[in-house]
Amino acid sequence: MGVEITDTAAAIARVRSWESQLPEEERLFEDPYAHLFGGGPAADEAVELLLSAPIFRDHVRLRTRFIDDAVRAALAAGTTQVVNLGVGFDCRTLRLGEIAQQGAQVFEVDLAEQLERKRSILAAAGIPLPPYAHLVAADLTTVFEDGLARDLAAAGYDRAAPAVVVWEGVIGYLDDVACDRTLRWIASSVAERSRLVFNYPVSRFDPEALRPRIREAGFVWLDDASLADVYGRYLPGEPPDGGDLYRLAVAWR
Repeated sequence: MGVEITDTAAAIARVRSWESQLPEEERLFEDPYAHLFGGGPAADEAVELLLSAPIFRDHVRLRTRFIDDAVRAALAAGTTQVVNLGVGFDCRTLRLGEIAQQGAQVFEVDLAEQLERKRSILAAAGIPLPPYAHLVAADLTTVFEDGLARDLAAAGYDRAAPAVVVWEGVIGYLDDVACDRTLRWIASSVAERSRLVFNYPVSRFDPEALRPRIREAGFVWLDDASLADVYGRYLPGEPPDGGDLYRLAVAWR
């Protein structure tokens, strides 16, 4: 049985759902929806595979909190648009109260079948998507730029207003051409003072080469940290082995 992208999305959701089992003072985030997307036997295989890396659970926990905080910071600075590229089963639209408080619009981008699967799972649980959530289908492995720009505009996205773009858990599925195409598209599709928050494995991007790569795409600044460094911001003690293999970053337009 092969592990599909949807299975890994379910595995990530399952790890997020475990956060609610921790004492409240130890939780890095609250996600009351993650348990809905835990998947079945195929997701079991994905979880087993991913948990073979000792850092995996902390990686998911820390990247979730890091990106939550980056989105909150953008909203607090006045940003009123969130674009989630490769949203998978992520439920920030529902669980980050600051989105509704700020009156922000959220544009969730993924494969059409992934968006429909997420919507149907939520609907079966009696959870409607809020009116400020807009589902926009796109395949980032193809030449997607014009179609996604058109469909985002039709959904109400304003290229003249700052946005925070979330690009979580996607880079590992894209080749270099698709990664660079996506970076250029993001930079050209957001207004000044916009932000891109993303995670990546060092096996995929060389951290030393990332800064010029980001600048060439059209961003003006990059804040980039290893998972081991981020561990120290949120958790006590020393990080498990492997913390230098993953990184978390915010780029500014």
